[in-house]
Amino acid sequence: MSEVEHNPDAAPTKPTLNQRIFGSWQRVLKALVFFYVALVGAMVVMESSLLYPSPSGGNWDPAFSHEDVEFASADGTNLHSWIIRSNSQRETPRYILYCHGNGENVALAAGWSVLEIIEKLDANVMVFDYRGYGKSEGSPHEAGIKLDAEKALDVFCETMGVETSDVTLVGHSLGGGVAAHLASTRGCKALVLQKTFSSLPDVAASKYPYVPVRLLMRNRFDSVSAIKEYTGPLFQSHGDQDNIIPFRFGKKLFDAKSPRESDSFMRLAGFGHNDGFPPEYWVRLGEWMTEIESADVQ
Repeated sequence: MSEVEHNPDAAPTKPTLNQRIFGSWQRVLKALVFFYVALVGAMVVMESSLLYPSPSGGNWDPAFSHEDVEFASADGTNLHSWIIRSNSQRETPRYILYCHGNGENVALAAGWSVLEIIEKLDANVMVFDYRGYGKSEGSPHEAGIKLDAEKALDVFCETMGVETSDVTLVGHSLGGGVAAHLASTRGCKALVLQKTFSSLPDVAASKYPYVPVRLLMRNRFDSVSAIKEYTGPLFQSHGDQDNIIPFRFGKKLFDAKSPRESDSFMRLAGFGHNDGFPPEYWVRLGEWMTEIESADVQ
């Protein structure tokens, strides 16, 4: 066997062009992998702040009459709500528990959407803040918010002297997931969903297709599974120009429910997520509620 003599003074062999290109691609790939992992990690860490911005605005000393009602959630978290009573002379009073969106709080919701509900539907309304919102204590997360909603329903019924079966649940955007949970587990007179989703991972996956959000998200609000357990009447609406919660996810939720003759889906043509509601929405919703009430009397 021959031996190769090693010469320490010999000039090092220069890498070939292919080796240099391969090395460059390796460095780029490593940088991309690092960036991707860092991005996904940041999204996981920031999930709660992205989902629950907990806005601080709103008029906390409004001109209209309301009752400040404070109560503790099942785990002891102190929560805050407003109850706004209608001056209605209706033979059968209406009671609505409003579950607001992730960009609202009691004061913001009461300042426009709740007042509109009272004006258009002539109902007594309770709007409550999830933990971490408004004057409620704690930090928001799915399990806690569901506990908060369950307790809010109990407090509303106790305060008004009614049963769960007398209360219509209205859920707006994120609140749709909250209301769907309540309807499936606690029941209600009727369920009204506004601009809501089939599940949070569905929406997140449509916005971040390059991130495995379906595997990573902790807050899921699987409304499709919840709605399958709800057998009461449903009125759902969604704007076909909604860029925050695409229309198809609202329709997916409605189609997942076992059909009932009284169920109704209203397509809001030309409306986006943060747009209000056209006059015909309130007319149609009011007529639908009257039909539900008439059916209960028969």
